[in-house]
Amino acid sequence: MKESFGALVERPFRLMWIGVTSSAVGDATIGVALVFAVLSVGGSATDLGAILAISTIVRVLLLIFGGALADRMSRRLLMVGSDLFMLAVQAGLGLILLTGRGSVAILMVASVCAGAASAVSKPAFTGLVPQTISKPRLQQANALMDMSRSGAEILGPALTGLAIATTSVGWVYLVDALSYGISALALSRLSLPPIVRTERNTFLTDLVIGWRQMASRTWYWVALCGHAVWNLGSVAFWVLGPIIVAKEAGGASSWGAVAAAMAVGALLGGAVALRLRPRRPLVVGHLALLLTGLGIASLIGPAPVVLTIVAALMGAAGVAFVNNVWTTVVQRLIPEEVLSRVSSYDWLVSFTIAPLGYALVGPLSDHIGRSTTLEIALGVIVLGVVMILMVPKIRQLRQGPDGELFGWPEHQVATEPATAGATASGGTVRGD
Repeated sequence: MKESFGALVERPFRLMWIGVTSSAVGDATIGVALVFAVLSVGGSATDLGAILAISTIVRVLLLIFGGALADRMSRRLLMVGSDLFMLAVQAGLGLILLTGRGSVAILMVASVCAGAASAVSKPAFTGLVPQTISKPRLQQANALMDMSRSGAEILGPALTGLAIATTSVGWVYLVDALSYGISALALSRLSLPPIVRTERNTFLTDLVIGWRQMASRTWYWVALCGHAVWNLGSVAFWVLGPIIVAKEAGGASSWGAVAAAMAVGALLGGAVALRLRPRRPLVVGHLALLLTGLGIASLIGPAPVVLTIVAALMGAAGVAFVNNVWTTVVQRLIPEEVLSRVSSYDWLVSFTIAPLGYALVGPLSDHIGRSTTLEIALGVIVLGVVMILMVPKIRQLRQGPDGELFGWPEHQVATEPATAGATASGGTVRGD
């Protein structure tokens, strides 16, 4: 067990883990707090949906720019700057709510700020993790990060509900601001060697290089497309699941139990990734992704709610496991100086068609029935995984006990420096 947490022995990673865990605990409270913040200023469900939508749109649109910035500048400084920016935003919003001067417009502006900060910090985070940990412990480090976030998602909503019931939603935002301050302090103490960049290009050229890095690796962009297809099918669980469970399997409390089970499942999936290094990482990881189909299958009928709870737990564990394995492989195979740009395209492509799924599931269910819609969604999930496993390099890649990758010709596995004319290249499943 000690070796499972051995990554924390290394000071750079330990500081980063403290910072990311701190901000994750704070952020886990905001999902619930935002609902009550909107209601406290006289907003409606439509207002809440608009706030969530604008934050997502801003984050997706700015991700590729965040990735380019993270490959041009110090990733540590970008993350510290993002934390300090969000400290100011959340502290200001908390004080506004406490003084009774909040409005939907102010919450919208804060949401835009959060989306922009996320677009900068996420690519920087992906690129920074390998700089803080020794190579044999990289998968372990990613698993510890995922487990911290999953643990925060389990405790955060419950603590938020208690805080709002006894104090005010404004205090929740102030606590979130404090978590960003702790994160900024921990990350500011990181001391890392700079990445040597042999060329200085224009910002647009850097974006083009990032695209080429992605597009020239067939195994990478096909996997991204497979993840996008999986996301398209998986949204049916989030759209129809609450309706089916709430109306036919025990009410809102039952759906709450499903959501809690998914948080526990994500924690368990991270724990498995902490100890298990599959010999064929991309094959085993994506086979685990098929577990997400169990939740959708349980809604056809529907099955007793206890089966849906178990299926949701297993599906979330599968998503957490494949995300950890995938991220680790990408961090090992993509050149470090372009890693943040490539990871930003990862997010962008993986989410490309998910909004289409959100828009179509409801009307399709009304037109052809819920069971048929869920059966189609289940087929789409399987299709996404099959697309990925059909790629020869996905099946050929092997992993040794020390985490080293092999199975391809040496020049295809080595992470050679990328230049403006390079055509090297390398998706992520986001079970949100």
